[in-house]
Amino acid sequence: MELELRHLRALVAIADAHSLVRAAKALHVSQPALSGLLRRVERSVGGSLFARSPTGCVPTPLGEDVVADARAVLAGMSALTERAGARREPAGAMRLGGYSGFLHLALARWLRDQPWCPAVRVHEEQDEARTLAALADGELDLALVYLAPLPDRIVPDGVESVVVQAREPVFVILAEDHPLASSGEIPLAELAAYPWADDPPWTTRWSVYLQEVCRQRGVVLDQPHRPQCLATLLDLVREGMAVAPALATREDRHGGIVVRAIEDAPLWQELRLCYRPGTAVADRAGEISRKVTRDYADRQGCSAAFDRWWHALLPAGA
Repeated sequence: MELELRHLRALVAIADAHSLVRAAKALHVSQPALSGLLRRVERSVGGSLFARSPTGCVPTPLGEDVVADARAVLAGMSALTERAGARREPAGAMRLGGYSGFLHLALARWLRDQPWCPAVRVHEEQDEARTLAALADGELDLALVYLAPLPDRIVPDGVESVVVQAREPVFVILAEDHPLASSGEIPLAELAAYPWADDPPWTTRWSVYLQEVCRQRGVVLDQPHRPQCLATLLDLVREGMAVAPALATREDRHGGIVVRAIEDAPLWQELRLCYRPGTAVADRAGEISRKVTRDYADRQGCSAAFDRWWHALLPAGA
């Protein structure tokens, strides 16, 4: 296994926290997921990196060397990123982060046309914890972030937010000729009969939430595919090799992929507009939030599942 930056960040977090539990909380992952990652890294480097002691989890001699190297690599990457950003970003560019599909792009287009926004830079990141950390550190100016309904607090100090959608359902995408595609709404238990393409279980906040919902409903998902690229995931779905979760704003693709609601909406997320106080974005947070809400209205027609959900939110007679 080749070590990646996420592995190095995990090792440093464990060394700093002196505890797998505290490190997992700081990284916004589950403790079993972090333990599994550590075991894979230890197999890769050929020895134990941490040992239990009266003061907690401490590095072994090998661990001290590896953690020191990890700190040096991370510091170098941080400096490289800062230098590259300084060369690349025009003065005053609005840096928009997050991962929200259609809404992300629609907001970027709108910002581009605002007189107070000289330029827009789109930074896409699936890990909401990393997005919020970048926002808190001043590497982003605003972000659209989906948060799974878990009890831990993930929005860091120094970041404020506006709830755009308090309970947006998660839909599912299937091949147009899939056996379940003829249904308007599909029970979660029926989806479990088909391969599911998604994050590996217990590795991200979303995957933790998904597994908890499935456990509560007595459903076990078959997850043989672990695509890292959206294009690969869509190809798996289009070929009928998998079904996958989808944002409510995803559109049907005629001749390939259709969007369907999950019966009783067991899976949902909260969408927030996040920013730092005392900035140009903070002064316009209400305006930006209303703009994103208008984007939902403009998205009508993207799928029958979206239209049913959106019309149910509208006041009677609207």
